[in-house]
Amino acid sequence: MAAAVAARPLSVPAAHALLHVTVLVWGFTAILGRLISLSTVPLVWYRLLVVLPVMALVLRFKRLPFGTTARTTKAFWGIGVLVALHWLCFYGCIKYAGVAVAVLCLSSLTFFTALLEPLVYRRAVVPAELLIGLAAIAGVSLLVKFETNATPMGLALGLLSALFSAGFGTLNGVWSRGEPAERVTLHELSSALVVTSFAFLAWDFVPPWALSAQDGLWLVLLGVGCTVFPWLASLKVLQTLSPYTLALAVTLEPVYSLVLAFFLFPGEEQLTAQFYAGAAGLIGLVLLNGWIKRPRQIESRVESAS
Repeated sequence: MAAAVAARPLSVPAAHALLHVTVLVWGFTAILGRLISLSTVPLVWYRLLVVLPVMALVLRFKRLPFGTTARTTKAFWGIGVLVALHWLCFYGCIKYAGVAVAVLCLSSLTFFTALLEPLVYRRAVVPAELLIGLAAIAGVSLLVKFETNATPMGLALGLLSALFSAGFGTLNGVWSRGEPAERVTLHELSSALVVTSFAFLAWDFVPPWALSAQDGLWLVLLGVGCTVFPWLASLKVLQTLSPYTLALAVTLEPVYSLVLAFFLFPGEEQLTAQFYAGAAGLIGLVLLNGWIKRPRQIESRVESAS
């Protein structure tokens, strides 16, 4: 009974509202990432280490079983590998090419999702989705200054980050249906922790006692506030909306991040006319996508699954 209640889909308006609250919360990850002094692998590893005990407690509190079928468990752990690769590539892109290139490359998420979703759902490619995805890339490019000296490695990491994100987002649209979001999150992020632990074989391990109190506080906020809640919310949203719709909304994350940085770090971030043009374009694309898909949002997902 508890699993059935957890899997009950939201209405389309409620799903859209929760989606944008989720993206707003994700916008804080860039702020916290700036405040945390750790490098890529330790940051991702400790982020996961904070999240997993919380998810286990949530499952226990809701009296939900930890296990599921062997086939579904394998799928969740496979998706978790993509999650880890996405986070590692994203922060690696920031290291090699800078935040601007990482954000610009991540905007290709909508384009990759428009290509992957038809394969997973076994439907035809929608030309409008490809066009909106390309327009989203153009919109984000107005928000950031592209660094012409970006290394090929940095660009490759950024594009791979977007591809892996599109992959796990699309697959979650299929495999998370009918499953409590808490159990999905526990399995996928457990897998991500294992993958990130292997990354330490090529990275200097940072022991817990080497963390500053300030880093510890920011990691808890990043893990609980910016990972547990939005991850559960995004899985809930995917029971109603398509992975493509979620991916398009995520392109607004840099908008929220830059606005937050503008207020939290006055004088360091300047919102120019270029920013307002890009932000307006992205918001317009999100509204256009919602208007196009509104009549058949749930129906198309039922048909694709049959």
